Amino acid sequence: MNTASDQDVPRKVAASQGFQWVAAGFRLYRKNPLLLSAAFGLMFGAIMGLGLIPLVGGSLSDLASPLMVAGFMAAYRALDRSKELELPHFLAGVRGPVIPLMTVGAVQLLGALVIGQIMLAMGFDPQAVMDTAKGGKASPAEMQAMMNQILPAVLVGMALFVPLIMATWFAPALILFGGARPTTALGVSLKAVARNWLAMLTNSIALGLLLFIAALVPLLLGLLVAMPVLFGSLYTSYQAIFAVWADDTAPVQAGDSLA
Repeated sequence: MNTASDQDVPRKVAASQGFQWVAAGFRLYRKNPLLLSAAFGLMFGAIMGLGLIPLVGGSLSDLASPLMVAGFMAAYRALDRSKELELPHFLAGVRGPVIPLMTVGAVQLLGALVIGQIMLAMGFDPQAVMDTAKGGKASPAEMQAMMNQILPAVLVGMALFVPLIMATWFAPALILFGGARPTTALGVSLKAVARNWLAMLTNSIALGLLLFIAALVPLLLGLLVAMPVLFGSLYTSYQAIFAVWADDTAPVQAGDSLA
């Protein structure tokens, strides 16, 4: 028997759990697929709509994204507790810790802007890359020269984006379920992902394959299934890493918070 005081949180789990989280997320999704897909369509549409607002649209979308994540975390917790899923569950972020969640969105936004500026300073010109790709008239030598110019910036950008994603991955759930402050949530999320990097890698591979298959469905309708399953996988991974059990052999109980 374990108690909250002797639990090691965030827990370190086996690499194979990365695949199991996707399967568990899909099982939860199957409990109410229509409402989960419809909610994602509506919420994603609302966020995309914010993005159309001149000048500030992109920033508003980034700030609102953690609110959608929190809503799906609350929805999956309700399903995990065998409760009836209702639309108000998806508004948990809006009705709850709005400012802390939007702070996470602000960190995502500022981090992306800073990384983008670093890449631009290193010679990465996205417009030039797009023009070259669309034109198709560049010689092999010109394409090679462009690749040599942008590759260092791309590698640096990827290296900087990884810790940003790590820090924000579990942050909405930690704020919503654990009542963590934004700075604490970002730090604990970073630690959890680093500690479970093998499980997170296998999870990323499984989710990447899922999203690839979904993208093959016409009109991107596959994303109406794949994205809710991704959120279900995020919820089950949060439970596996942060939930505190009274008995290691007991099933995962939704509702356990960060100790």
